[in-house]
Amino acid sequence: MAKAGTYMIDTLSEQLKLKQLELDTLLNITNAINNNASASELFELFSHTLVNQLGVERMLLVRYENEWAIQAKAGYSNGLKPDVETDLLPIRQLTFTEELADPKPAILSAFDIVIPVYHKDRPLAYLLISNPQVANLEKVEDKIKFAQTVTNIILVAIENKRLFNREKEQEVLQRELELAAQVQSMLIPDRLPSNDFVDVDAIYMPHTNVGGDYYDFLYLNDEEFFFCIADISGKGMSAALLMANFQGQLRELVKKNHPTIDEFLQELNSGVLHNTRGEKFITMFLGKYNTRTRVLKYVNAGHNPPVLINSKGNRLLDLGCTILGIFDELPQVRMGQIPIVEDTTIMCYTDGLTDQVDMNGKPFSTEDITSLLEENLGEDVSAINHVLGNRIMQYRNGQSFTDDITIMTVRIFGRN
Repeated sequence: MAKAGTYMIDTLSEQLKLKQLELDTLLNITNAINNNASASELFELFSHTLVNQLGVERMLLVRYENEWAIQAKAGYSNGLKPDVETDLLPIRQLTFTEELADPKPAILSAFDIVIPVYHKDRPLAYLLISNPQVANLEKVEDKIKFAQTVTNIILVAIENKRLFNREKEQEVLQRELELAAQVQSMLIPDRLPSNDFVDVDAIYMPHTNVGGDYYDFLYLNDEEFFFCIADISGKGMSAALLMANFQGQLRELVKKNHPTIDEFLQELNSGVLHNTRGEKFITMFLGKYNTRTRVLKYVNAGHNPPVLINSKGNRLLDLGCTILGIFDELPQVRMGQIPIVEDTTIMCYTDGLTDQVDMNGKPFSTEDITSLLEENLGEDVSAINHVLGNRIMQYRNGQSFTDDITIMTVRIFGRN
């Protein structure tokens, strides 16, 4: 009886030591997680636990983040890598490899146990291990169960860290988009003129919070004004900042008395190229009108040609040059010049309008724009834009926009 009692006490004592060791291990892991240890540090702690405390001779951990990759290994020198799609995805619970049907994949033959780790219904990782070594009073089942527990704790902690970091990145991106939207709203005119000389109305339908479309109107003096529409490649804060630089440069340049339109555009192009380092580009249409001479001068830098229409007919305003920000020097520049002898409407737009397609794949074409202007020739510009806006929505038939749509319609009155 005495020997039996002593054996029982020794057994309980050993079991308590093992439980204490497990608790200490879990405490160390928890502290590492709470102290925001990196994924590599957690994997190192994980490997140490399996090899040195659980007596696992061979281990291999594969984890998914954008792609399946080996995150930790020990005692395994074979260069074979598991084909996760075929070798491991079918395994959804702890499995002894000897239970798998032959022929087994070669890599699974090197291990005894496969432990999958799932987050909801999505596999996060697979742990392949040899059977843990056990002392006299230890049970291999307990060590396997503890290995499974540690694996789940560390892998779920790393996944939570990844999701948290992604959420923070999304919050930063959202704040950046909100700031970019504020920048963009300050650049677009909050008032457009409507007087005896000109009437202007605009539509802006953004695809996302912040796009690369831009329009502007500015009086230069008592007799002259300019209007502009542009499309800046890219989205987000970078596009908004480029737009701010472009607006500032453009407004300063149009106030200067350049001898030729070529010099004006070469200087504008140099500024865009300097600010973007050739990584972005800008298409632009710029019109300048003199109410005394009643002459419209314009230049089109690779932009969708606006449609000009009056009672005598219509034309596309397509003279100019190539896009801005690509070449060190623009190869050729031509200026358009049109006398305005009667009320004339000019519809400027970005490619988001003509990129729209209906349910049958038919694009909203320049001919559609021209037809709409002909049908509404006597209407004021806000009414024309209202009709066009409704037409676009009917055209899309509930489909989402694929790009920003910006429209600026200008009516120049042909009177002294």
